[in-house]
Amino acid sequence: MAAITHNFKLNTLMTYLILGGVITSNAFAAEQSQQKASDDSDDIEIIQVKGYRGSINAALMAKREAVGTRETIIAEDIGKFPDLNVADSLARVPGISIEEDAGEGRQITIRGLGSRFVKTTINGMESASAGAATDAAGGSNTSRAFDYNVFASELFTQIDVDKTVSAEMEDGGISGNVNLQTARPFQYDGFKGSYNVNARYNDISEDVSPRISFMLSNNWDNKFGVLASVAYSDGTVQSEGSSSVRWTVNNPKYQDDGLPVTQGGTNYLTASPKTLLQENGNYTDDNLDGLYLPRIPRYSIFSKQQKRLGATVAFQYAPTDNLSMNLDILHAALDTTMDEYQYSVLLRDQKDIVPENIHIDDNNTIVAGAYSNAIIRSEARQDKAESDFDQISFSGDWYINDRLQMNFLVGMGKSDLDVPYSRTFALDSAGSTVAYSYDSNIDPLELINNPGGVAIGSGELNSTMPSFAFAAGQAPGATFTRADLENSMVDGNNYAAALTRNRAQTIESENSTVKIDFSYEINDQYTVKFGVGQRSFETEQHDYRSSWKDLNIETNKTSGKSAETRVMDLDNSQINGLLFSTTLDKQGVKFGNDASVPATSTLNDGKWLTPDYNAMMAAFSGRDFFEAKEEYKRTYYIKEEVTTAYAQLNFRHDIFDNELRGNIGLRYVDNKNTSRIVNLDHIYKDGYTAGRGDGANFDNGYSWRESVSKGDEWLPSLNIAYDITEDLVGRFSYSHAITRPKLSDLRSSISVNVPDENDPTASIKRGAGPSLQPYKSKQYDVGLEWYFAEESLIATSLFYKDITGLTKDSSDEVLTQDELDRLGIDIGDMDPSTITWQVSQLVNTDAEGMWGAEFIYQQPFTFLPAPFNNLGLQSNYTYIDYSRDVEDPFYGTELNLVEEETSKNSYNITLYYEEESWSARFSYNYRSGYNKQYLNEYKDESTFVRGYDAKAKLNFSARYELSESMSVSFEAVNLTDEKQEQWNDIYTQRPYESLSSGRQFLVGLRGSF
Repeated sequence: MAAITHNFKLNTLMTYLILGGVITSNAFAAEQSQQKASDDSDDIEIIQVKGYRGSINAALMAKREAVGTRETIIAEDIGKFPDLNVADSLARVPGISIEEDAGEGRQITIRGLGSRFVKTTINGMESASAGAATDAAGGSNTSRAFDYNVFASELFTQIDVDKTVSAEMEDGGISGNVNLQTARPFQYDGFKGSYNVNARYNDISEDVSPRISFMLSNNWDNKFGVLASVAYSDGTVQSEGSSSVRWTVNNPKYQDDGLPVTQGGTNYLTASPKTLLQENGNYTDDNLDGLYLPRIPRYSIFSKQQKRLGATVAFQYAPTDNLSMNLDILHAALDTTMDEYQYSVLLRDQKDIVPENIHIDDNNTIVAGAYSNAIIRSEARQDKAESDFDQISFSGDWYINDRLQMNFLVGMGKSDLDVPYSRTFALDSAGSTVAYSYDSNIDPLELINNPGGVAIGSGELNSTMPSFAFAAGQAPGATFTRADLENSMVDGNNYAAALTRNRAQTIESENSTVKIDFSYEINDQYTVKFGVGQRSFETEQHDYRSSWKDLNIETNKTSGKSAETRVMDLDNSQINGLLFSTTLDKQGVKFGNDASVPATSTLNDGKWLTPDYNAMMAAFSGRDFFEAKEEYKRTYYIKEEVTTAYAQLNFRHDIFDNELRGNIGLRYVDNKNTSRIVNLDHIYKDGYTAGRGDGANFDNGYSWRESVSKGDEWLPSLNIAYDITEDLVGRFSYSHAITRPKLSDLRSSISVNVPDENDPTASIKRGAGPSLQPYKSKQYDVGLEWYFAEESLIATSLFYKDITGLTKDSSDEVLTQDELDRLGIDIGDMDPSTITWQVSQLVNTDAEGMWGAEFIYQQPFTFLPAPFNNLGLQSNYTYIDYSRDVEDPFYGTELNLVEEETSKNSYNITLYYEEESWSARFSYNYRSGYNKQYLNEYKDESTFVRGYDAKAKLNFSARYELSESMSVSFEAVNLTDEKQEQWNDIYTQRPYESLSSGRQFLVGLRGSF
């Protein structure tokens, strides 16, 4: 590898060094750079970006020359990002943490702010990407968070992360801006081709799958160039583990309008409990009150088959020495088929379950318990999701004269998420005796064999993977052996079809951008930049479900069960479990390859009865109750139109013989939001039938209700970098920034819970609508960087942000019949004057401060004796202090909680070894535990806050050069087999979900020509 000289004086050198297609190349610019490089030839040595060490050094120089705080990832050639997707590539950047789904990164956070605060552009154009995920991982993306897992990492050659804001940047990213740059032909000389072929193995699914990428490029003397690339991967990743699906408190002493227990009352809940344990023997309401039990304790399997395709085409044309143009086309597709299996006991929403033998810990958690008259449920679910992303952008640079330059960008993009079906079939075994144990010292079989409401035992919550004992269809009182339980579990006669759920969803989004920028060099010290732009974003969602009820159009009243549970009303001969049952091993599905299943558990591959998905599809998919109808209250359309203008002054001065450079500017943003929801006057009160009244006059049976809001923002910014010495750089930034609320919050629709005999809760959640103001932030950043040796850096930065937020505002209201009719709420024969509705709506809140610090150290160990002089280290650490006051909805107390998605501590360490013919590196990422979501909606459960335990991942990558044009590689992802652990309840962190996605190994051959 070529030597790399430590010299940072020549600022114009960066356009010559760093990939020419990223900072757009043209002959005129190249000539200017070459001339200046020639004039200063005594001071520099050209850097060849080769190998991992070369790429991080080029990125280091890009950071050194930036005015604001910037991190850069550079691949010296396409296909060199050794990661499963772009999110995983970003995981090593200081201050960035990732959200995972199925063992891969999905979304990112920057400096402790949630993924919704990150602005992402592709080739300089604002982009949106929405995908689907498991329910526990957030489901379909209806926020502004960018789903990076749609994109193969091989499509990009540079990623820039700006953590501070300047006026010329697109608005919308309070935490930072990420730009993904695809490859362009002027990055390469003449004809260029490359390929990367890998075999990927997942040690849980035991699946071997392909991962390939190709690129062809030709550059005709920097006058015209064409580049095309494609990346494809196909494979199955299996996640397995356990879940509690939250915890609920037993509260038989609940009183309507009563006080919480913290205020001398008896209420642990704010709504009448749906789940109540029956008294039995020594178990009375007195000693059962206030005990927490899991809602649906279960084992889970998620087998996710993903096909990821990405393709780019780029044209570059420089007809004259002072004009160059770029046409970039990007397509990405992620098709997912997920098979999900659950075996569980339904403790939630049951009021006749009998506790037989329970053990509690010091936090009133039933850590182990046996229950009779319970329902065992086995589910088979299949989800199909198709995410498609397309973007085309046309950009150019025109050097009008030696001082005036014009840049332009015109582009269009489209992101569609289509979930053609999400189908769940369940077999239930009612009247069963079951036991679970989150205490590794308590055998659930012994609990079942000692029933009768014995004295409450003591235990401890010492395992996130419970042990189970299931006596399907059996009453308590017998002495069961392990074989007895295993036989009862797989006997189809003990089960009956109980659920046929069918859902579908579409989210269609389009965006467009037009902007033009000018740069005028007043002299060597001052340059003025100014520009205008217009962009729009439209999204529309439709949601389909089989949870409708029968409708009498004449009376506009509903009756009967939810359609998805009507299968239970069929004759027993049609729903007997023998007709539809199979086992995991017969389906070719394995459980326990990686999950630590306790030896005392009766559930395993051969003894896990599961619905035969195909058999239940054949039997029930043609039934009327299986139809997924559009649920119109979930339908919405949102359009944002943003017009921007900015002016920015860039400056360079020598002060005390050292350079001060910076920019000061002002960005103006004019925003128009349009929100449309279905006119519920045209929808019958079942919520699924259109054409009511005037709705019959419309093609779809309904019209839209439209709300429009307008607003503007002035966003000043200042960024300064000063070379205190040749090797020491100080930075300061100040700016105003905004992030708009998530899309689903801008809709004007409502969500209603109508009280009935099973659930007396009356609640209305109003959509905030387009008038909801954006998050706003005033932010400061101070940094110091010491480039103490060649290719080396020690840096620290302190940052502070004062951010407004969003919260739910609630009130109790009695609504008239006319008001209920306008909202499309059907209360049947109930008197509206007797119902008090809890009405909630998102509102803006005052600003609250957060601060943090970053530390970076990186250095090649060239000072060590051979062969250790080929070692090098990259490391960074980020600390965040961001909390806000949140009211506990159950006890009415104010808590100071760490903000959602904020980890206080995170760090990344990469140790690499590189010599001429081979290289290897270990990368370790750590993120401390964090609150994922404040939950105040489960009023009949007493569940507040969901979060994640600390996460860590160790990856390994190695490459050996067979020749100058060919190398072999080996990569290992998640070497230490870290699990993803979620918890529930801010006061006592009880297990919510424990999933393992295993290790992945890739062996590949890479070459170029």
